[in-house]
Amino acid sequence: MDKEIRYFVNGYEMLLYLSGDREEHKSVDCFELQDFESEEKAVAAAREFIKEHKNAVNDQKHGIGSVTYWTAEVTRCIEDEDFGWLPCDADGATEDGHGLVPADATAEYICTLDGSREERAFQRAKYSYYDFLDYKDDCYTTVSGYMN
Repeated sequence: MDKEIRYFVNGYEMLLYLSGDREEHKSVDCFELQDFESEEKAVAAAREFIKEHKNAVNDQKHGIGSVTYWTAEVTRCIEDEDFGWLPCDADGATEDGHGLVPADATAEYICTLDGSREERAFQRAKYSYYDFLDYKDDCYTTVSGYMN
């Protein structure tokens, strides 16, 4: 008998910010949602999680500010007798040809930042800050400044 594949849904609160002059993405919180028997139900739950959360621009005393955004991930898993639930591909294989987690173990990935107004404002503020650091400009504009 074939082992049952289940779909696990996790949601993440993420933070986009500058660390020095480097762009960083950091996980702030993880929300383990339930697991599902079908990919369709899991994807629907991930999309519902994303609909409930909105991006936010965070002002800071120094720097350009940051953006809080949300992601949801649906991972295909199969139960292993020794290790519990392991990521797998659609056929139930837990390793690819190189001994790594299969690339298609993530059945769905959704991010509220992709193509958003907040992402564009962050990128513009980041380049404004770079120009300030390179003495090309006397000041820089923050993320919230570009949101207006």
